[in-house]
Amino acid sequence: MKLTKLMIAAVAVCGVAQAHAAGVARLTGSSASSTNVARGLANLCSSAGGTFTLYKTSTSTSSLGNQFTGTCSVDFAGTAENEVRVNVGGGSESAVTNASAFPTSTATGFLVGSGSCTALAAGTESLSFLAAGQMKSCGTTLADTSKSDGGFLDVEGPIFNATKYNPADFQVSGFSQVFGIAVNSTLYNALQAYQKTAAGGNIVASTCAAGDTTPACQPSLSRAQVGSLINNDYFNAAKTSGGAYLVPGSSVSKITYCMRPQSSGTQQSAQLYFLGYNATGPLGGAETIIPSGKSLTHYASVLNNGSSDVKNCLNDSTDFKFGALSLENNPIGGSDTYRFVRINEVAATEGVAGASQTATALSGRYDYVYELAAYCPGGVCHEIIPALQGAVAPGTSSPGIFLTGVETTFGRTGNSNAPYITR
Repeated sequence: MKLTKLMIAAVAVCGVAQAHAAGVARLTGSSASSTNVARGLANLCSSAGGTFTLYKTSTSTSSLGNQFTGTCSVDFAGTAENEVRVNVGGGSESAVTNASAFPTSTATGFLVGSGSCTALAAGTESLSFLAAGQMKSCGTTLADTSKSDGGFLDVEGPIFNATKYNPADFQVSGFSQVFGIAVNSTLYNALQAYQKTAAGGNIVASTCAAGDTTPACQPSLSRAQVGSLINNDYFNAAKTSGGAYLVPGSSVSKITYCMRPQSSGTQQSAQLYFLGYNATGPLGGAETIIPSGKSLTHYASVLNNGSSDVKNCLNDSTDFKFGALSLENNPIGGSDTYRFVRINEVAATEGVAGASQTATALSGRYDYVYELAAYCPGGVCHEIIPALQGAVAPGTSSPGIFLTGVETTFGRTGNSNAPYITR
């Protein structure tokens, strides 16, 4: 398979390590890669015959948070490191802007584990691979202020800034990520009720109970509707009609876009997919994104720094709200009230707790999917990156993530501008 060969070649290139502080590696970048990084580290430690410990800032047994550190009693297999400190609070682009190899980079904080950290119960949900006592909560103090050794991005660096970043500095990661559009409960229920009717296209079965999240009962937004809602045209019907744009006859006055900053890979993926940001040149057709903080009578765009902020925005049931999230997030079974909708009547999620949230992407029916990239200056990765790429077995990735070219034949060949097709 072509894609697999490309991946193998890229991993071989990444195999030469950059200079680094002995024993400790530091990663910044995409939060979506976090659970796979933690799982990969645990596997690398186990392969080397060591004991793995994960330190984190919170007491949650189901989520990592933005800062965590993995340690091994011996060096992680295939590396000279026995500790990896991770901070993904800055979003995808921080894999570059916090990296020591980037000329204008800045330092950031990393968590340092210690014997005073509190042991936690066994991991649950996506952290179920961690046994009781293997995770420890250390509080929020980030005692190590340093530059990173790179990390993973949701899309390649030139997608963020084509003139600032060199394409040769970004390699395929071996991981693909599913994205979706999530809405608050008010919009979900209104769309669902309307789309049960003939006027709404009978998109949702009439037998579906209100709030049902299974695929056949999920309401749908079209790619055209989302593009119209997030582009920079203040006068189209998406910006002037209020709730009636999505649910004709609705009395809801305002639609709010819970958006991310430009440093976010989730934001870049939405612009690629819905606004055609790859359509450049004399025959290009890219649409401009609405700026954050725009407030119109019937529309608003609100900036949210992280995915947790987007979820908080979407958990507010006031008016209609929507936003892009990666499918590592699953609101079912927890306290979150937001829900994912279908795109062009194809579901990204199975709509149940503990779902893989990759089934339709793996089958090629859902294509709001992008391949994570690794920041490898001059094509040379820090050694922990290729080690992690080979440390996660098929079918064991965190929700919304899968192994590119291994678990499916569909992909983009490491080029976010390329179509998602069989390779």
